[in-house]
Amino acid sequence: MALIWKAEQDGVRYEVRRAGQTLRLYANGVQHSEFHPKRLLTGSVWDLLWLPALLHEPARFRRVLVLGLGGGSLIPPIRKLLDPDVLVAVELDGAHLQVARDVFGIEAFGVETWQGDAQQWLRDYQGEAFDLIIEDLFAPSNEQVSRAVPADADWLACLRDNLSAHGSLIMNFGDWQEYRDSPASGRRAMKSFSSRFRLSCSDCHNAVIAFTRQSARSIHLRRRLAATPALSHAKAVARLDYHIRQLD
Repeated sequence: MALIWKAEQDGVRYEVRRAGQTLRLYANGVQHSEFHPKRLLTGSVWDLLWLPALLHEPARFRRVLVLGLGGGSLIPPIRKLLDPDVLVAVELDGAHLQVARDVFGIEAFGVETWQGDAQQWLRDYQGEAFDLIIEDLFAPSNEQVSRAVPADADWLACLRDNLSAHGSLIMNFGDWQEYRDSPASGRRAMKSFSSRFRLSCSDCHNAVIAFTRQSARSIHLRRRLAATPALSHAKAVARLDYHIRQLD
């Protein structure tokens, strides 16, 4: 893969490499984002972070918050499939944000970006609740894929408090065990939620957990995938790699 951008900050080595039209952002050799200008699907974990939105009608998600933007892999599918009125993304790492803006060009998709600590940003936030919160907080300095912040009871409460009455929360964990060891796996985490799902794919160990305020079933997601032209054609079906299991 051709190297098209690189930087080093605070002991972290950042690189963007190109494979065909696909751009990939790496930090210390760990891939953090993937971007293709004409393709919604990556065939990997980034698809799992927006897929749970299709458990419900996309039109309900008018306000969307992404905590942990990375290079912005999620932004094109969110804009194309949900087209929210408000799309906000928070990213701590300045190099990631620079890549998202200058290399991947995500501002063309109508996203408001903020640089800062996502937890502090949400704790200070005083605005209207969000219909969808995607929480993907991973440290670029990590040599392995693991969360940058614990999914503890206080953080879960903060996320719930900023979610609308019909909203959904999606959280990314390094693997199933990291999720199982966290308070997010307990019964108390289901306070004010009706359903909980696990999503996974074959090329990574991540466990993506979706919490929904309103009851949902995985068949609803599959039906919406089949009814969405951008996701139902033969190439998209072949590329989409996911498994979903209802936990609650």
